[in-house]
Amino acid sequence: MKMFDAEVELGDEVVIGGLSVFPLTGVRQAGPAYLTGPEAFEAGMIQESELDPPEVPSLAIFNLAQVPVLLVEGEMLVGGDQNRTMNVTVLCPPLVRTVVPVSCVEAGRWGKRRIVSASSKHAPGSLRAAKTAKLEPRSHDVSSRRSDQGLIWGEVQRQSMAHDVFSETSALDDVQEEIEDRLAPELEKIRTVPGQIGVICTVGEQVIGLDLFDQPSTLERYLRSIVAGHALDAPSPSSSGDPIRAIEHFLAQIDETGRETGRGVGLGEEVLLRGEVAGIGLVYESLLVHLAAFPTPDELADAG
Repeated sequence: MKMFDAEVELGDEVVIGGLSVFPLTGVRQAGPAYLTGPEAFEAGMIQESELDPPEVPSLAIFNLAQVPVLLVEGEMLVGGDQNRTMNVTVLCPPLVRTVVPVSCVEAGRWGKRRIVSASSKHAPGSLRAAKTAKLEPRSHDVSSRRSDQGLIWGEVQRQSMAHDVFSETSALDDVQEEIEDRLAPELEKIRTVPGQIGVICTVGEQVIGLDLFDQPSTLERYLRSIVAGHALDAPSPSSSGDPIRAIEHFLAQIDETGRETGRGVGLGEEVLLRGEVAGIGLVYESLLVHLAAFPTPDELADAG
């Protein structure tokens, strides 16, 4: 199967609750050197802070490393004046401060500032899809890729109610902690396979999300958190079905969907997919570093 000029192959299904997880393998291309967000946090090579004055849809990232740092769409950042999730994928240049666009996923806290850290979690696919489909048009300020914040808070509240998890500050992180604890034995089944550069998740015969990276080592850093995020949308076994045809159709839709391109927030060029697929990607040095893609929320509703 071909997508974004890359040949990918679909691997064997792994079932987590009601979620089917399929690896995507491909040929690793020689790309740029960078640290992933988790690696940078572990090494103390990243400092995050609120702006002055603070703004809900923005965080400041200072990269202390000699190489770029990759922060991917949907990645959760816990702390500051409230927890956030990345709106787009950003390759932060070395040794400089970058202001990145984020969405709040903790409506009940503003203040009582905490140190910002990576949470080792990804937002659920339903929230990521809604956020990506509603990103504001690009302006002269590339860091202003704002989401529909009210819609995001509504998605967090829906997840909280769906899983019967109370959070004092309406924090998505609290819901995720509860569900990941429940699914921990099943999540242990998630392992990368040789040559894996992506993952696509389905519920029944419906695709709910895809992430594709430039190299297996990056996918390995994010695989569990991406799958655990999708698992919030499918905690219970669903009706069986054969999703292969839907996956093939979705991959074809990605290539057929209209693309908007422009300067990225940090390094590289941002690619936004608009149409039957809602997607956000980053190209750097002529290579696709990351792509996140989802059926648009309307498509998901129609399929249901």
